[in-house]
Amino acid sequence: MEELVELAKLGGISVQGRLNKRSKTYKELGKELEVSNEFDVANFLMINPKAIIRPLVTGNNKLILGFKADVYKEL
Repeated sequence: MEELVELAKLGGISVQGRLNKRSKTYKELGKELEVSNEFDVANFLMINPKAIIRPLVTGNNKLILGFKADVYKEL
């Protein structure tokens, strides 16, 4: 769970910002997370990794969520 929090900090976002709200898993199980704290969201993502926005790319002390080919070149 600590890694989820640290990656979110690296990207300058909350753990909730890593939720893929378009995923089937989130739609079925995660709606209540909109009013949850970071700990609850991180726990949900550990149990349901399909609900994390992917790909998740790190480099040069940055975090990039989602497919962004033009941004990948900058790493």
